[in-house]
Amino acid sequence: MASRKIIPWYRFKRRNSVRGRMRMFLWWTVVPVSLIPLGRLFYGFRIRHRDRCPLTGPVLAICNHQSMLDPMMAGIALRERTFRPMARKSLQWDLKPLMAWLLSRYEMIFVDMENPGPSTFKELLHELKEGRVGMIFPEGARSEDGCVHEFGSGVWLLLRRSRAPILPMAAEGVTDIMPPGSGLRRKGRMEIICGELIDPDELIAMGKKEALHHLRLVVDDLRMQLRADIRKRTRGKWPKPGPADQSLRETIASSAARDE
Repeated sequence: MASRKIIPWYRFKRRNSVRGRMRMFLWWTVVPVSLIPLGRLFYGFRIRHRDRCPLTGPVLAICNHQSMLDPMMAGIALRERTFRPMARKSLQWDLKPLMAWLLSRYEMIFVDMENPGPSTFKELLHELKEGRVGMIFPEGARSEDGCVHEFGSGVWLLLRRSRAPILPMAAEGVTDIMPPGSGLRRKGRMEIICGELIDPDELIAMGKKEALHHLRLVVDDLRMQLRADIRKRTRGKWPKPGPADQSLRETIASSAARDE
């Protein structure tokens, strides 16, 4: 696939038509660009194929969820288009004041994941219908073992109602850097990748169950691609061995073999 051109950083209205220029300059230009060299220096941070996100039109980006670093990585990768991050509603009361203020700068969308329904994703659907980027982590919660777990029905609801193209993404390595229940560690390697755009009509034709399964496989394939790349670059040092070494396809094959 040929690389597309990148929207210049100063074309703020092309990047997002409803956000002010100062907000775009500070929070979606200065902050992400400043974090890239720091991430590269300490964690070998790399972004792969960010040019696969279309320059215009609605896009529903989906990504696996390994730690609290994932939204930041996704934001840096998609800084050209920008998006409103999503988080579970209960997080509002768990955040420290400084973190709550920072998230407000990015217009965080808080959703009730315990009682999902059409109203749950109303704001995100509005973003998509207005031709902007929507971002969702379909697992609904962080993965404690780094594997890609079952996708919730939210992504199917958004797909059906918006009919926006799907941009699959995957983050890898962050489980070592910020394990569940732990703070940020000083060692590790992390990467994020954008996959090929997926036609929404193809997914809708599959039906809910098959479409969610297909998307989960695509995201896990991207994750395993990054895992192999990091291992190669670090000569096997990172990521640390664990359950995430087995791909979803291998897990399914093993389960099928046991059932026979």
